[in-house]
Amino acid sequence: MILLENVYKEIDAVLEKMQSALEKIQKQDPGFYAKYPMQLITEAEEQAIRIVTDKWSLPEEYLYFLKHYVPESVSWSTDEYINLNIYGAKDILQGQWGYNYNPVTDEAPMDWPSDYLVIASDEGDPYCIDLSREDTIIYTAEHGTGTWDFFIAYDNLVEFLHSVLQPRGFEEWETSEDERYDYYKVLITGAGTDKIKTLVFIKKMFSCDYAQAKAYLEATPLLVYKGIDLGAAKIEDRLKGIGADYELRKISLDEFLKS
Repeated sequence: MILLENVYKEIDAVLEKMQSALEKIQKQDPGFYAKYPMQLITEAEEQAIRIVTDKWSLPEEYLYFLKHYVPESVSWSTDEYINLNIYGAKDILQGQWGYNYNPVTDEAPMDWPSDYLVIASDEGDPYCIDLSREDTIIYTAEHGTGTWDFFIAYDNLVEFLHSVLQPRGFEEWETSEDERYDYYKVLITGAGTDKIKTLVFIKKMFSCDYAQAKAYLEATPLLVYKGIDLGAAKIEDRLKGIGADYELRKISLDEFLKS
């Protein structure tokens, strides 16, 4: 029990450090953060926790994290992550969509490890814990390769939090207060020169079957990315490589933050 309490303290320390950093950032643009508040340290609603615990048996330290850290539409951009979404108690169920749950067929994909719970994702790359274990080893895999080839990214939840809870270039904020990111949408607008390659891309991007990929393609324009310019450039390069018709559209920060 003493060891577990130490883990809780380590989680608290990471979150407190990040909250302090956020408060400094918020002071630089109080008008924006009044409209889009961000609070890391807060109590989850009891109902949200009950829904999660009724569905999964979670490691104690991860459950503690969910109870005390409730990100709503929170994402992080660091030197390691392009646009990492960290799921809280309210959105972790939806965070499974496209990985261990297909909302279209209401089924679990055959190639997904049944005990893997997605706790975060970075441009489609999942970060998971294995619920068949009692620890919080963090596994990840690259999406869009045709198979899920998982490997260990971090030895535990605390290491993962240390890696992600730091905005890109935070140390530079004090000397570069006017720095802003450009945000983009990337939409597939047509099959392009090779319909099969475009269908394969859609299938991998949305973790769906060919029938659903075909339905998506027939309903273009299809949004395949929304985020910062670096991620948009990566998706654009892939679409160029397969010859798909696409549109790269610059958007405002307000539009980016909308769900």
